[in-house]
Amino acid sequence: MAKEKLRCPPCDCPKGVPLWLGTYGDMVTLILTFFILLLSMASFDKERIAQAIGSVEGALSILEKGSQSQINPPQPIKATPMETEVEMDNVVNIFASLITEYNEVNRISNGPSVELEEAEKGIVIRIPNELLFDNGSAILSNSSGIAFLKRLSLEFRKMPNAVLIKSIGHTDNTPIMRDSVFADNFELSIARGVNVADLIINEGVDNSRITGGGEGEYSPIASNDIPSLRAKNRRVDLYVYSIGQDLSAAAQSINKVTP
Repeated sequence: MAKEKLRCPPCDCPKGVPLWLGTYGDMVTLILTFFILLLSMASFDKERIAQAIGSVEGALSILEKGSQSQINPPQPIKATPMETEVEMDNVVNIFASLITEYNEVNRISNGPSVELEEAEKGIVIRIPNELLFDNGSAILSNSSGIAFLKRLSLEFRKMPNAVLIKSIGHTDNTPIMRDSVFADNFELSIARGVNVADLIINEGVDNSRITGGGEGEYSPIASNDIPSLRAKNRRVDLYVYSIGQDLSAAAQSINKVTP
């Protein structure tokens, strides 16, 4: 008796591909069509394409000689200058403390006082003429005033080069003596401002940070008609300021330092 052939049991499987596979195929086709459309509207830069290919080849270690391994060419490195940050509050506080201490000592000998005042974009250290020069002279002769200038110079040396100084001499309107070596008060004031600047430079402050000059009788801070006030106009002003910074804001809290 011949063996009957084995037959697969009947099943309910549908004929053809599953429904989800058809949906998936439609989605892939649509995506492919979308990218083909984008590609047809795109414009290409041959140079950038070559650079991109070179980058890929370099990453795969098959970079040919002469090929570029970067998509974008390297940008040149620009040196950025370092900005010196000057803590101007500290500068003002240092001078305020120093002047207060000096005035306390000077008060014992009934000598004139140094003043610290606010100025446009800076501060002014006002040194009376009596602390520096003899009448009609531009030679620094007062030992107390010279010692004070040296103490100031020590602080100037510690400060950044961005802190600058102007030494400006001033006089009252009293006519200069005929036997004087100076033609007028203007020349006298210039010589005094320059001599103060020279002393500060000799104490180690870079000469590029300080300038000297004078304004004669033309910048009074008190009336020349009152003898007791006229002496205030005979002075040397040390104008301290910083490049690109405002000292006046820091000086507002002090306003004026006097004994």
